[in-house]
Amino acid sequence: MAELDLSKVKFPDVMDLRTAAIYLGLSEMRVRTLAREGELAGTKTEDGRWAFAKADLDEFKSRPPKPHARGGGGGRPRGEGKAWIIKVKYADLEAVQAALAQFGIEMQPRYDYAKMVEYRERRKQQKLQEQ
Repeated sequence: MAELDLSKVKFPDVMDLRTAAIYLGLSEMRVRTLAREGELAGTKTEDGRWAFAKADLDEFKSRPPKPHARGGGGGRPRGEGKAWIIKVKYADLEAVQAALAQFGIEMQPRYDYAKMVEYRERRKQQKLQEQ
């Protein structure tokens, strides 16, 4: 696949998440994470979308990269590099973990499902109280 030459593209002074990611050459998830952690200046609009000033993105690009906390090797250890993302209903989680364990496969959920259920229940109660 051919790489796009972005040197001739005129980027706007204020960019949304996707445009900022293209401008920085990073994934949208990485830009969002950097903004949440305060490493990249950005603001959330009233509708919850990220907005980035081009000047802030230029400043970020000019900074030298931060060294990783663990030093050398970059990032956290990744095992053998064999990772799969599968979607499993919370009700089936334990059964799927047990089935995969028979083959020596460890399943690590990305979310704490119990906390997610609590959060949804709290949000539902808040919405009912607002009405």
